[in-house]
Amino acid sequence: MNTARCARDDLGGRTMMTILRRSLPLILLAVAVAGSANAAQSWDGTWAGGWENGDGVQIIVAGEKVIGVFRGGDYPDIQKSQLSADGRTLTFAWAGGDAVLQRTGERDASFTLHERGKPERSFLVHRE
Repeated sequence: MNTARCARDDLGGRTMMTILRRSLPLILLAVAVAGSANAAQSWDGTWAGGWENGDGVQIIVAGEKVIGVFRGGDYPDIQKSQLSADGRTLTFAWAGGDAVLQRTGERDASFTLHERGKPERSFLVHRE
């Protein structure tokens, strides 16, 4: 019995090993790209920052929605919270203000604060 002939398939004499060796890197790349595209990082948790400038904020996120914000010694009622399609930006609003969180890293985000009668302020917040 010719073992070389047994190890070959019907595709023009190429062995299955050659096909696998050439295909495996492409398959792994496709899986990695699909996984990273579908696995947006979750915002869920508590984010805080800005205390050193007197603009301190604590933001509580659950289910990819802002459910609580501690600002100026108070927890205003959140009226709206929306996650962008790409999952990198979270916007939310309360009576008298709104804010934008934009992810800059796994545990870091840029926070832009808009409050009626005050200038826009931006600073970094971090997941606690």
